[in-house]
Amino acid sequence: ITKKEKKKRRSSRWSSSTTIRRPRGNPLEASEKHLKFVEQSKNDHLKILFASKGHQYMELKTLCLESASLRVFNLLYIPRRQYIEISGSCNGLVCIYRDREIYSKREASIYVVNPTTRWFRQLPQARYQILMHKATYTRETFTDINPVPRLAFAKVTLCDYTLVWLYNSDKYNSDAMSLNDGFTKCEVFDFRANAWRYLTCTPRYRIFNDQTPASANGLVYWLTERYNGETKVIVFDLQTETFRLLPKNPAASSHPDHIDLCILDNKLCMSKRKRGTMIQKIWSLQLDPHGCDSTMHTGCNIEEQGDPTQSSLW
Repeated sequence: ITKKEKKKRRSSRWSSSTTIRRPRGNPLEASEKHLKFVEQSKNDHLKILFASKGHQYMELKTLCLESASLRVFNLLYIPRRQYIEISGSCNGLVCIYRDREIYSKREASIYVVNPTTRWFRQLPQARYQILMHKATYTRETFTDINPVPRLAFAKVTLCDYTLVWLYNSDKYNSDAMSLNDGFTKCEVFDFRANAWRYLTCTPRYRIFNDQTPASANGLVYWLTERYNGETKVIVFDLQTETFRLLPKNPAASSHPDHIDLCILDNKLCMSKRKRGTMIQKIWSLQLDPHGCDSTMHTGCNIEEQGDPTQSSLW
């Protein structure tokens, strides 16, 4: 083999290892392949994904907790001036929402991304995105639009994922056909059909905008705005696609801005920050044998250091 041929082979190997291919076909097939990859992978290292503003584009970075190695990659080439939201991880997959730009015709986009393999796929537009794209954006009206609600990315079955988008109704997405117009609207992305479905039966409570929904055991949870001095917890069943309220919220008297939701040991956990102190009170939801909501049990109290007004557990 000549030196020229060796150089050509090395160049060919390097090119194939750095090329990022956009998948084709049904996204459900990609999710099944991803599940097999997760089960067969020997490099089961915990990673943290975060985004930061680069010189020109938003940079996605993964930090491996065991090796402390930091990898920077840019798959989507999102301009640094654009607003993005990243969902919680679901079997190593995350959902990234890119908002539209002010004074730009560029539409908002949603991507499902695997930071480990660098696989990604852009999803079709939801009804919410289409309506918001029709809205007239100016610097005056931009502040009037509510923050973009965060998507809930959850696993329904062993190899079936779903996206749930629950958002508050307003004048930009109003619909006379909706039963609960003025409260909430919900869209669910079906990976099998590669399409969004609009649910007509939604909660008659507005959700708290500045929150990340939590999901476990086929259920998704959101905090509501305060009603009659109480904060409620909305529960969505992924199998039946029905909503209900959590029977007992131990932090109901607190403002939703002082409550955090997360999943620990596959259970819903809630943290309440006591006003003016550094004490975090934590509860975990115990399910009955039939998988229905039972009671919230007190876990522990944590006293933190720092500014109590900026404290957040998760």
